[in-house]
Amino acid sequence: MIEVLVDSSAWLEFFKPSGKPLFKEIIAGLIKEQVIVIPGIIKVEILRGSRSHQEYQMLDNTLGGVRYLNVSEVFWSRLSFFNHDLSRKGVNVPLPDAYIALLAIENDVELLHYDRHLDLIAGKTKLKVFKLPG
Repeated sequence: MIEVLVDSSAWLEFFKPSGKPLFKEIIAGLIKEQVIVIPGIIKVEILRGSRSHQEYQMLDNTLGGVRYLNVSEVFWSRLSFFNHDLSRKGVNVPLPDAYIALLAIENDVELLHYDRHLDLIAGKTKLKVFKLPG
């Protein structure tokens, strides 16, 4: 069973009323299959954008069914080198994107996203991007 790390950029398309239908369909299917993994930082990014306590609860309940990826203390050293290596390859991205990418690589999961920075990282690393149909 392939697990999929769903980035906050993809979740935004899923939760937004005007979000891309393809992301809505894919993420709904992944939820049903119970193959989604996320780190806590993505949960925080999603929940901080809630506009009410009711929406917060709805988002929190939706995310309650996913598996969370934890990081060890030594992960931070690997992330430092990973980010340094990306910079030397001409890929300068926000630190959270490097964090998500390395976490996906180290956990051997595919990454579903809607973020050009993550495409740049995938072009220079072993990051596996979830293939969208079409």
